[in-house]
Amino acid sequence: MKKKYLLTFTLAAGLLTLTACNNGKAIVESDAGNISQDEFYQTLKDRYGESTLKELVYKQVLSDKYKVSDKEVDNALKQYKDAYGDNFQSWLAQMGISSEDELKDILEFSLLQEKAAKDKIKVTNDELKEQYGIETKTVTARHILVADEETAKQVKQRLANGEDFAALAKELSTDTATAEKGGDLGELNPDQLTREFTVAAYKLKENEISDPVKTDYGYHIIQATKVTEKKDVKSFDKMKSELVDKVKQSKLDSATVQKAVDEAVKNADVKINDKDLKDILKNSVETGSKK
Repeated sequence: MKKKYLLTFTLAAGLLTLTACNNGKAIVESDAGNISQDEFYQTLKDRYGESTLKELVYKQVLSDKYKVSDKEVDNALKQYKDAYGDNFQSWLAQMGISSEDELKDILEFSLLQEKAAKDKIKVTNDELKEQYGIETKTVTARHILVADEETAKQVKQRLANGEDFAALAKELSTDTATAEKGGDLGELNPDQLTREFTVAAYKLKENEISDPVKTDYGYHIIQATKVTEKKDVKSFDKMKSELVDKVKQSKLDSATVQKAVDEAVKNADVKINDKDLKDILKNSVETGSKK
């Protein structure tokens, strides 16, 4: 249920940068004719120039203000390795990523964008308290997902009238991955759920059923089938910085990231001197500044 949000690029940036400072010297010679460095550069610019230059500008601007450590990149890489296990190399190939080092470059750029976006996100004390509640328990739940609020209210009423939750999930839920299992989601992982769903689910007592919960996927009726309080949980004050980061993480989406990147570029007063590429940032920066 979680959405991807980071703005990533797969580019020929290194080649474009290398050739940008070259002259008309031939880099290929043959009986059929030569290929000059200028021709090579122009071809790369025509094919990859706009997206490549955007990436270079974004990286330059963001890395001037935010720092990403090797440890942070390694931790992000480990998440992918853990997620794909023995299929990690196959996944790299499917994504068109040539090596682990290339993935690390992409992850570094993604983390820079994430830091820029988080810097702009505000967090309330109520949100921190909600997050603390999420951190202090484990919740196993099931849900019924429907398209509109009226249907969700009808589902809630049918449950209140004594109808079986699992049977209604099989009958009505549009979540095909869980409907045949009676809506069972197992033990919830907040990092994989939308914020609205997580907050609602973790406020429930064991066996309690929620009111309709709206997310981008529709309207959910959630039941907490098991709630367990965690042991040895740190106090709210000791966890505060961690809570702030987790709330900000939950609020990240592509629009938030793009707006933060656009604002950083605008504040850096970037000027592009190449006449063919001079306007590539104009639309995104103007759009981002009006959001």
